Amino acid sequence: MRTRLQYLIVVLAIACSEPPPPAPILTIAPTADTVIVSAVSISDAVPRSDGRWVVLATEEAELRIVDFTTRTVIPFPGISNAEVPHPSVLLGIGDTIVVGDWGLRRFTSWLAGAPRLEAWPVPDALRGAFPRARDAAGQWYFEVSPEAQRDGLGLKDSAAVVRADPQLTRFDTVARLAPPDLAIIDGANGQRFERRLLAGKDIWGVQHDGTLWIARTFQNRIEWPRPGKRPFVGPPMQDPILVIQEMDRQIFIRRFPEDQREAARRLPFTALKPPFEAVFQTPDRLLWIFKSAAALDSIRTFQVADTAGVHFVVKVPSRGTALGVSATHILMGEEFPGGMRLLRYPVPEQARVKP
Repeated sequence: MRTRLQYLIVVLAIACSEPPPPAPILTIAPTADTVIVSAVSISDAVPRSDGRWVVLATEEAELRIVDFTTRTVIPFPGISNAEVPHPSVLLGIGDTIVVGDWGLRRFTSWLAGAPRLEAWPVPDALRGAFPRARDAAGQWYFEVSPEAQRDGLGLKDSAAVVRADPQLTRFDTVARLAPPDLAIIDGANGQRFERRLLAGKDIWGVQHDGTLWIARTFQNRIEWPRPGKRPFVGPPMQDPILVIQEMDRQIFIRRFPEDQREAARRLPFTALKPPFEAVFQTPDRLLWIFKSAAALDSIRTFQVADTAGVHFVVKVPSRGTALGVSATHILMGEEFPGGMRLLRYPVPEQARVKP
């Protein structure tokens, strides 16, 4: 009875306590800090210590360095098409970049203007997965998806975050991700499961000391797994629920080649937008959570959080997509007929200091 009474007291205290005050909103002014990149899209961008950015133009299969001081874009010096003919993954470790090549099934490390540093084959045990992070101890981290199987039934399983030693000889599953939002499709060979387009997924990352975090899309909060203990779960973030509109579908379909758009229109779309589209971590261990917005919204929003919850809300005057956040700048990308317009915004002074 004493335990139940103590429990009721705690519950009543929580219910009667005042909610935490809303995080301060920091609004960034428009920027003229712009560089045009001749590319269909940019899938990844990593900051360098000199203020430049390395970007991956996937359709063109090129890595480029973007310099906002000189307003120039150049191929990454030292990487040839023979060395990396099919770049598909870009990872930054300080000023060293790691590039995954899906055709050669290997990943390589580079410094600008220098010969290739190292090369590793994709581990057979991970079914072609490329690393997504590396910690200070040299351990690699991969996201390994389940095998879909012919009917797609395997997609109902969880993907795994797998940690490997620096030599890629030992592998440990350190976390599980939520299964994707699936639809049942009738095909010529019967029913099968397929991912719904524009649906959210769990996003994860690893901090320098090996601390793993996971942004849970269905719960809209951050989780920090702890070996041998229950994960630490941050407070839920408060966001409006956004419905997928026809404009969202049309923008997505226009990214397909014209002869494939009719087939794309028949694919299943999710009903609701995920609460966030991307998450970026900065050297001060803060997470910049890029929130979903209505199609063509002229203001995009970040929530800046850590284990204590959201500290700041940062609003950026752009219709584009967040590509990266460094200690000093936010990089946004906007599609237009001539390619990609990259815009660089300064991080507000208040958000540069860890709370």
